[in-house]
Amino acid sequence: MEKSLNFVEFYKQGITIIYAIVIALSIDASKGIFIPFYSIPANLLNATVLFYGYFIVITSWSEYFFFTQKFQQHGKFGIGRFVLDLGILFLFYYIIIAASNGNGENLIPDVYLFVTPLIFFLFTLSDVFRIREYPNKALLKFRNTSRSFLFISILLSLSYLSETYATGFQSLGSLAFYRDLIFGYLTLLLVVIYRIIRWRQINAAVTPP
Repeated sequence: MEKSLNFVEFYKQGITIIYAIVIALSIDASKGIFIPFYSIPANLLNATVLFYGYFIVITSWSEYFFFTQKFQQHGKFGIGRFVLDLGILFLFYYIIIAASNGNGENLIPDVYLFVTPLIFFLFTLSDVFRIREYPNKALLKFRNTSRSFLFISILLSLSYLSETYATGFQSLGSLAFYRDLIFGYLTLLLVVIYRIIRWRQINAAVTPP
């Protein structure tokens, strides 16, 4: 029992530290986009995807803190959850690198095609682990929300894929830029709505009936 508790504490502290490291590395990687400020309009697509990356990693960190405080982990899926969270953090960092890379146009489509759907898949899987570890009706709502947005993110990915096939991938020059920018806004909107719904569910979970 003591060994299990020690691992849970290690898991919580380790993931918290890695969140901080990812955010710190992300700030350093993106300074070429946001500094100086007047360079943002010239890098609008990269800035949009960067903002998406910052938003999802910071809000995920706050949600992670809520879950560690509200639902005590019993260690049943400790190693699996730890690996799962590492995978999520890697995908967060991938978004930042894709947007801050000097040749970001070659990496940014990855965000729409597989990174975002994979993030929502891991979110859903993480909620499933929580339900099995700590049965609670509130957690069922979290899982259903993640599963719904996983489906939407897959539709968005397929829409982007069909659009790129229809236009010959990146062969349309400036038109390809506007296509990617539109999908950047759609992806950002998707995760903002997701977070709003989750925050409402979190408020309902912490508010006494």
